[in-house]
Amino acid sequence: MGLQRLGRDTLLYGLSTLLVRGLQIFLIPVYSRALGSGEYGVVETVAIAGALVNLTVAMEISQGMARYIADAPDEPARRAFASTAVGFAALAYAAFALAVAAFSDGLSQWLLAGQAPPQTLALAASAIAVNGVFVIVQDLLRWQLRPGSYVMASLAYALGSAGVGIWLVAVQGAGVAGVFWGQLAGALLGAAVSLSRAGGLLGRVFDGQRLRTMLRYSLPLVLSGAAVFGNLFIDRIVVRELLGLEALGVYGVTARFASVVSILAVGLQAALSPLVFRHWREPGTAITLGRICRWYLVAMVALVGGIALLSAPIMGTLTGPAFHGGSAVLPLLTLGAMFSTLYVFAPGLFLGERTGRVALLNVAGALVNLVAALLLTHWFGLLGAALAATIAPAFVFAGYLALGRPWFTVPYRAPRIAFTLALVMALVLTGMVWPATPTLWDPVALASKAALWCLCLGLAVALGTDAADRHQVSQIMRALARQRTL
Repeated sequence: MGLQRLGRDTLLYGLSTLLVRGLQIFLIPVYSRALGSGEYGVVETVAIAGALVNLTVAMEISQGMARYIADAPDEPARRAFASTAVGFAALAYAAFALAVAAFSDGLSQWLLAGQAPPQTLALAASAIAVNGVFVIVQDLLRWQLRPGSYVMASLAYALGSAGVGIWLVAVQGAGVAGVFWGQLAGALLGAAVSLSRAGGLLGRVFDGQRLRTMLRYSLPLVLSGAAVFGNLFIDRIVVRELLGLEALGVYGVTARFASVVSILAVGLQAALSPLVFRHWREPGTAITLGRICRWYLVAMVALVGGIALLSAPIMGTLTGPAFHGGSAVLPLLTLGAMFSTLYVFAPGLFLGERTGRVALLNVAGALVNLVAALLLTHWFGLLGAALAATIAPAFVFAGYLALGRPWFTVPYRAPRIAFTLALVMALVLTGMVWPATPTLWDPVALASKAALWCLCLGLAVALGTDAADRHQVSQIMRALARQRTL
């Protein structure tokens, strides 16, 4: 597994994630000023429902497709797996959108508490369905090891959803419906680009035997997906039920900023997973994965620590006044987002095809999340919900580490990783307790925070990695410098 290729692909997939996730963050100042916190609560509620739909409606066929495309013996076999999976997903999402349209009156009253008309919910369901098909077709580009085409599809999605959404919401005053029209336009454009680029893996093939093979692998992951949904969104559901739609709007906007943490993670995961699945039997793969994990946590000291220290200026500058209170929970939400990404460094259960255990682990994590969210939100409000969203993914990651070792053992160098994690948590705690300043961007406070940030980052590099880690990175940097001079 080549580190240079991994680095290049990570940058490209990271750019793709930056386009999509960065777009969501870019739209926050626009939408948070054009929509009230209650209306933004509607957007957040639909986002929660859409995440559950994407994890369950197509029965996680994308994961079955990914597993067997990697091991397929030839191109016709890969085409059969891909075409069957995409066809099955398209039928499942079409059935979902039609069902929501048929029952939109009752669903709108129950899900949106009368804050939006039934037509808006039907529109949102169509956007969710098209987005689901777009994601699985775009995924084909990843498994063809074509990160450039993957970025092009993401760019099409970003331009379509941002352009249409901003025009309808900010210019035409279309309200919540404008948000969903933008999402639908972006998904259609992204799907069109993905289909044009992934044509080599798609044909008029629907293989029932291969569908059953993929579903045997993926069906346990439906339960796992529902549990993952719980780990991602139980805190928001509890906030909605205990504190109301306006509180959910504030919490949801804050969580969008915390999702910046996953930009690096998703890019790395998108590049890393295909390489690990192809090379995991090679003896050097585990060593390389451990090295990448150590450097990843160093990057988290910089990213999570920086967001935590600047939480008040970030929320005060980029959101409307109704959302400024989210700065109190942003540090914890960024820490939880980091823990939710670490499972990529513990792939043993997936490589051993123990998807049933993956499901049980994620169910256990969801139960931990639910109990913690109910108790802590009742006691501490939004801060308690954020704490629950940190505890649960940390528990799940520990489970992946412990349960996956029989099938794939990674030399993590536990003391170094523990030290780096301690630095991240110290910066998060510091960001939470740092006293308020008269101005958002107070120069003295900023200088003090910058000095602390630099100190922690230097310690992470010096003590969180070893000489071999640093030598490997320096070799890669020298090789890249030579390539640029040629």
